[in-house]
Amino acid sequence: MAKPCKKIWHSLVGLGFAACGISKVMGVDIQEKRFSALNWSESNMKTLGGAQIAGAALLTCKKTSKLGALLLAATALCLFFTGLKHNRKEELAIDSVGVIAALSLLFCKKK
Repeated sequence: MAKPCKKIWHSLVGLGFAACGISKVMGVDIQEKRFSALNWSESNMKTLGGAQIAGAALLTCKKTSKLGALLLAATALCLFFTGLKHNRKEELAIDSVGVIAALSLLFCKKK
């Protein structure tokens, strides 16, 4: 991937996870419904949202970007496997996009 495209992708993934994290921390209605369907508490939702915000923030610095990508991948995988466990097929597609996006940042080659 060309360097400008890589930076744009990095920024888009970070902004996407940050937006999702903020919606969880703020307790947006759709997030509360989703997490209650997964039998998770509000504090669990806000903790996961905080981890997503922290991961997105870590992406902004070159030295911590891999740690941020790892944290984002962990949160995305957590949601993905919880969705599998609870048979929430309608959410698996969006969760898998999050997993792939975070892993693409984690395993991209440095040049």
